[in-house]
Amino acid sequence: MSKKRSQRYICPFCYGSIDMSQVHYACNDPLCTRTFLGTCTEAEKRRYGSVYRPEEEIDVERSEFLGLDPYGSAAVTTKSHIIRGSVDGKCEICGSRNTDKLCPRCHHKITKAAERWGTSIYVLVGSESVGKSHYLASLIETLKSSYAQEFGVTVTASTENTADKFDDEYRRTVFDGGRCLPPTPTYGDVLTRDPLLYDLDRNDGDGPRTLAFVDTSGRDLDSTDKLASLNISTFISGAAGIMFFVDAPQLPAVRTKLGLPAEDRPDPAAALNYVAEVIRDKNRLKPKNPVEIPLAVVVTKCDRLMRPAMGEEDEDALFGPESSLHIPREKGQADLDDIALVGTEVEEYLRRNAGQDLLNAVDQFETHQYFAVSALGGEPADGVLSNGVAPYRVEDPMIWFLNTTERRKWL
Repeated sequence: MSKKRSQRYICPFCYGSIDMSQVHYACNDPLCTRTFLGTCTEAEKRRYGSVYRPEEEIDVERSEFLGLDPYGSAAVTTKSHIIRGSVDGKCEICGSRNTDKLCPRCHHKITKAAERWGTSIYVLVGSESVGKSHYLASLIETLKSSYAQEFGVTVTASTENTADKFDDEYRRTVFDGGRCLPPTPTYGDVLTRDPLLYDLDRNDGDGPRTLAFVDTSGRDLDSTDKLASLNISTFISGAAGIMFFVDAPQLPAVRTKLGLPAEDRPDPAAALNYVAEVIRDKNRLKPKNPVEIPLAVVVTKCDRLMRPAMGEEDEDALFGPESSLHIPREKGQADLDDIALVGTEVEEYLRRNAGQDLLNAVDQFETHQYFAVSALGGEPADGVLSNGVAPYRVEDPMIWFLNTTERRKWL
């Protein structure tokens, strides 16, 4: 029999560590809100009664989480009576026991899968224009289709909000429209920063596991002061895994070897060092202590580098015909040997082209692996994907995470 996890829950929206005995509930009977507002004390009426929508309760916690004045016209209100201070979800109005549990800090719903197994939060970080959002779009599409079929699992959106957000912001633009995504808004834009939540189910009767994917803006990471002020450290330090993205054609050594014009780009070693510093500070680790959060170092846009060298000068900047990237994974199982083989090659590639400083930054993370992926399969022209989308090896980091770092192995 499967053993339940601890009764503490990490909310993938506000990133608070929640005691499950302190959760709130939403009553499913719409009459309870009106009854509550008509019979509550004057103090409760002042706190939860809306002068703008008299038949709805003010959701104080949700409003404050979104940075809204709970008593202003833009406050979040609800027709579902919110139950606070109940250990079993029993509504004090109708007496029914409710199962819709809410995080007491932000009032996002806690799904049954997340309640049982917790939520594994995977954070995508890297400088601007390295391809994080396109990678996330391709990863989700791959997990739902070829990955699910290959491993006999089911991957579904945990909430309607996730399904709608992915369709509206990712799939319709990239896969249906054949266009590139706009830059990710900064973390300060609270209305756009909800993670994508997916339930991964092995269909073995043990129930699904909830995965949360957090896409960050490179503009936040490139400004360390802004990163600290926006408190991004909260979710980075509580992640189940971090994906750190490096765009090889942005590296000065690669651009020189390929004859590309020089660009002023942020140093990936400095960015990753800062991520490690944030985690150590938030988790109260000493400077020499290893960071325990697993790290996947992902070289993006490898399709541009998987070609024969035109001469000795650019050979070190490419993954040529003999590269292990051309060796397919063994299907239907976690082929960690193949992933390790590719990882060794990518590590050496970065040693040559990014320098030892980046590898030293990676070594601060106790568990890490190197990957090379292509989210789109080809280079867009003026923001248009004229040849469609052909993701390559985008699932490799998740196969590694799910089978080397999760408490519950998946494949």
